[in-house]
Amino acid sequence: MSLLGIGILYSLFRLFSGQGGGGLGDFFDAIALTSLTLFLSSLTIILFNLRNLRKHLDTFVFLLLALPISVSVIKNIFGIIHYNRTPDLSHYYPRPVSSKVFLEDSSRIAVQIDSLIALKNRNTGGTKVANAFIDTIIYSQTGGQIFVSYIRKFQPNDLGNDLDPAYLTADERDSIYWHLRDGTPNNVMMSGSYHDVASLKKEVRKFYFNQYSFIDSDSLKSNFFWKIKRK
Repeated sequence: MSLLGIGILYSLFRLFSGQGGGGLGDFFDAIALTSLTLFLSSLTIILFNLRNLRKHLDTFVFLLLALPISVSVIKNIFGIIHYNRTPDLSHYYPRPVSSKVFLEDSSRIAVQIDSLIALKNRNTGGTKVANAFIDTIIYSQTGGQIFVSYIRKFQPNDLGNDLDPAYLTADERDSIYWHLRDGTPNNVMMSGSYHDVASLKKEVRKFYFNQYSFIDSDSLKSNFFWKIKRK
């Protein structure tokens, strides 16, 4: 009971001491932490007193009260662990094309990205993009669709947006070029600015290759990336 009281007082403290409008979020975080602590404490007491459960019925009630939020917290923790893993692209996403085709595609896509950047620099105001370079190219397993993650480097400015992630996709090509387009509105694009390439590359892999599935065997999953082509 005392643990619950301390948790409620702590949650209220976080609610009224939050800065910049963050008090409500801090309050719910504190409630979640209190519930998890209460659940684990109750579970420990019950496990160590299995022969005397009748004397700990109140503990069992606290266990049930804390269970729903605790389950949500645990699921969120595992979700964060899953997101932060670094996927092995070479193992999960083998190229269905030869090295020669891949190198040719890489060179042509680089030219297309440069053209796209030049067009956007002419048509939009604000800070201009100095250059861009490809980070990763992923082919669908049939080789008929392509995902291109690339990095834009901005000209020196005071906004702090040195490096910015973006991606292009295509499901058609002619004899030379893929018909690339900006990421589709049905898929979430990574945002945010970074100051060094290594950090950005690491975050790109976490975001795209942990959030989406590019393998045909996962085509029925909600996070399957490729456009499903009906026969």
